Amino acid sequence: MRFLKLILFQLKLYVKNSYFVNLVLIETTMMLLYEYLSKYISQDYTGLEWLVAGIMGTWASCTTSAGALGYQRFQGTLMYLLNTAIPREEVLLATLSPAALYGLVAFPLAGIESLILRMPLKYVDWQLLLGIILFWLASVVLSYFISLFFLLIRNAMQYEQLVLLPILLLSGMLAVPSSIENVIRPFQLLSPLSLPIRTIYHQSISTSWICSYILIIIFFFVLAILLTNYVVQKAFKEGRLNIF
Repeated sequence: MRFLKLILFQLKLYVKNSYFVNLVLIETTMMLLYEYLSKYISQDYTGLEWLVAGIMGTWASCTTSAGALGYQRFQGTLMYLLNTAIPREEVLLATLSPAALYGLVAFPLAGIESLILRMPLKYVDWQLLLGIILFWLASVVLSYFISLFFLLIRNAMQYEQLVLLPILLLSGMLAVPSSIENVIRPFQLLSPLSLPIRTIYHQSISTSWICSYILIIIFFFVLAILLTNYVVQKAFKEGRLNIF
């Protein structure tokens, strides 16, 4: 109950910031418009365009872990949040979860915009819902892990795009040339986002994808838990949680 109250409180603060709100709207809309215009002449829409835009918007919101922590640092509250009787792991998860929760708005937004543009909607079923849940879970774990490095960097927001695009491209969000498909395949197996994306796209899923997803999620989560106290103590010691 306490954890849910923390998330709700942080979510209220999160949606009051125009940067976080507009980021999802802009990223989702721009990706959908790109898909729309790239096939406007041929009109050979596959019905997956809105799913690509939804994934892009959700992940863009999740990578604002740097922005969420930077916002708390700017307010001067970050050091106090991490220096309470509440476990630091719980505080970080509650602070970062609103980004992943709000990012889910990208899917219905992309669907509505697709209907406005008269683009087909494909795969609106239970498997899509399962894929979105798996994608959300993987995004929360990755955001938590990445945020530990952002704690040590005051200008972490400048590096968000360096995290956003490579992970998505290596996770199979966009089609890759067949000539390099075998080269990228091992990297896709190491990404926790690959299985959710394949589930959302209704692609074939083997046992290796499922096992890889479970193992990678557990690995990143356990590693993040083990590193939390060390990173926070280092940040306190070096004064990296202050505004300046």
